[in-house]
Amino acid sequence: DDFEGYTDDMDADGAVFQTWIDGMTNGTGSYAGYEFAAGGTFGETTLVHSGSQSMPLEYDNPDPPHYSEVERTWTVPQDWTTHGVNSLVIHVHGRRTNDPDVLYVVLADDAGKTAVVPYVDDTAANATDWIEWKIPLSRFAGVDLAKVRALSIGIGDRTHPAAGKGLIYVDDIRVVKP
Repeated sequence: DDFEGYTDDMDADGAVFQTWIDGMTNGTGSYAGYEFAAGGTFGETTLVHSGSQSMPLEYDNPDPPHYSEVERTWTVPQDWTTHGVNSLVIHVHGRRTNDPDVLYVVLADDAGKTAVVPYVDDTAANATDWIEWKIPLSRFAGVDLAKVRALSIGIGDRTHPAAGKGLIYVDDIRVVKP
């Protein structure tokens, strides 16, 4: 997902938060996109990794469930085993004023099996440059990579409460080969 195709046309399901389900629907402390559209989108149009927009992801973890997630679900499971792909790449940009908290990715397959991979530390939320986070697909143990149903990006910890708040930007999510 390069986030280029999202608009402010909610009637056509064109808003980023209509594809990337956030806390308004999933009950976490997340908010995908901005509250008000500008320039034809709810996305970020200045701070981008490439192209013309990225996804702002606000996290607010002081209240239960103490983590924030956005989730993209595919109607047809995705096959991440073709063409020699072996890594998931996500570009993330934080802000110096953010509360530090752990960034993580969750993959779910068609059978409901999930795997969580955390970023190496809690510095991604404060990164003032774009971070290329390259995750070997082998880290998603137990998930059928030929039948990926959902991808979640989260901040916080599903099992250990945290209280961080802030805003990060996500762009250029891809599966790649070596």
